[in-house]
Order: sequence, then structure tokens, then C-alpha cells
Amino acid sequence: MTSTVTILETVDRGDVTKVVIEVKTDEIFSVEGERLDSPDRASDYHQGLHGGRINHKHNRRTSVDTIWMSNPYTQADLDTKIQELTTGVDSTNVEHFEQDTATVQERMFVDGASEKLFYEVSKAPHALLDEFTTAFPAESLSDISLISTPSHHNLLGDDVISTFRWEDDVAGLTVDGVKLIARSRKYCMTLRKKYDRCYTFVNGETFTFLPDGCTPLAKSFHTNLDEGLVLPDFYDVYFSGDAATIEAAFDLPPRAGTETTYYAVTVVGDKVKRAKQYCYDSAGAFYDWSGTVVRAAESHEVDL
Repeated sequence: MTSTVTILETVDRGDVTKVVIEVKTDEIFSVEGERLDSPDRASDYHQGLHGGRINHKHNRRTSVDTIWMSNPYTQADLDTKIQELTTGVDSTNVEHFEQDTATVQERMFVDGASEKLFYEVSKAPHALLDEFTTAFPAESLSDISLISTPSHHNLLGDDVISTFRWEDDVAGLTVDGVKLIARSRKYCMTLRKKYDRCYTFVNGETFTFLPDGCTPLAKSFHTNLDEGLVLPDFYDVYFSGDAATIEAAFDLPPRAGTETTYYAVTVVGDKVKRAKQYCYDSAGAFYDWSGTVVRAAESHEVDL
């Protein structure tokens, strides 16, 4: 593997020089845990992975390190230090991006494939945190309680990291007077832009695109946080229901959490564009959507 090295900052402090270095790998592509050559995302092969609901991942490790060089130093001295950093990054393999499933708070699948994982920040893979802080250096991980791996959003045309922030972990959360169940901050990794997804009550609204017997739990809307980001007009509906019925309705493979399983669809107009399966293998941060809605309703004094 050949990594890309970028000198982000050089500051002469007299006796020493501070050098901030970014080392980034090429894409590390895998299918069912086996590393393969990265395909063209528009190729028939890659589209077939999505069509066949085959779990695959596009990962890239980015490391940002600060080194201190004693003055005076030569380019050869600096190159030696850089070589130490690139050797570590270039040894990255598929297993580097795997995490003990006991620390995974949520497994989410879009249209049966493209697995996204949610972690507590303190237990997230270092590669994920490196990727996030490199793309958004002004963001502080101390403000974030939960963070996801990147997931491609076809309506946005970008990979998106989702987070939940400590400041939103309060009863009676509102935005612009709207009573919320929760709020998630979304980061578009290529565009370097962010927006909020707000989850609110369905207030008795019915959705004809959901199979009979499903229970709507929440509906989303978005708040744009950055100039230059154009958000398509879409929303998501979150619901529970019989697994076999939902899988048949949206042509999804059987996927279920050990503890609970919930579902969502992304909607444009009245047309479903994506279907999502949320799998929970333990009683973690997200596993009880129904209970979360009830507690939020009580804090807002909303009748369900």
C-alpha cells in the first residue's frame, strides 16, 4: 500500500520545529471481510453488490500526527520520521476497521447492504475518529457521545457520518418551537458540510407506503447548518412491525438484532427511495425506540 503524505503545518519554535503531518491510505475495499481491489463505484460489479445485498465496505485510514524536530534538522531527518508514520499506516488491513461487536451500539443496513455501525465515542475505532477529525478539524470529539462509520447516502451523493451530541441528551428537546424526540448531526465527508436530522412525533399521521400492521414511531426533518450545502427534499419515517412482512414489502434480506430490530424508509414526495434495517444485539443506547418515544412524549406532555 502507498499512502499519501501531506505536511499540514510547520512552526519554528526556536530550539525545535513543530511539524503536523497527515498520512492517508488509499481506499481499503472489502467484501464480506475479504480485501479486494477497489472497484469503480459506477461499475456493474459494484452496483451488483448493492443489488445482491452483499455486505461490503469502503474504508480509508487517515492519521494526523504532530512531531517535534530538533533544530537544525535536515530533510533526511524529517523523511526518517515520516517513514515511521507511513510504515504504521501502510500496514493497515481490513481487521483494523473491525470492532468487538460488544461495543457496537447499532448495526444499520441500507437496502439490505452497506452496513453502518454506531459506537460510543470512547469505544470507536481509532481509524474512524481519525477520519472524522481530519475532515472536520474544528469539531471536538468531547462534544459527541455517539458516532457512526460513514454510510453512502445516494440522495446526497456523499458518504455521511452520523453523530449524537451530549447537548441534545436532554428532556424536552425542541428546535424552533418543534418538539423533538431526538436530534442527530450529520457530516458529509466529501462536501465537508453538516446538517441536523430532527426526529419528531408522527402526531397520528398515516403513511400509505408502510405495510399494514406497522407502527410509525417518528418522522424526520432537516436543518441545514452550512452555506453551500443543498439538501434534497426528503424525509425518513421510522417504524416497527413484523419482520417478514417488512422484508417482503421492501425486498430486504432477513436481518435481525439479537435484542430488537426496527426499520425506516427514506421518502421523496410519497415514493420510498431507501429502506433501512436497524439491528440491536444488546440493551444499548438505541435498542428501545418505542420506549424512547414514550419517554419523549411524557417530557413534552404529548399524547400518543
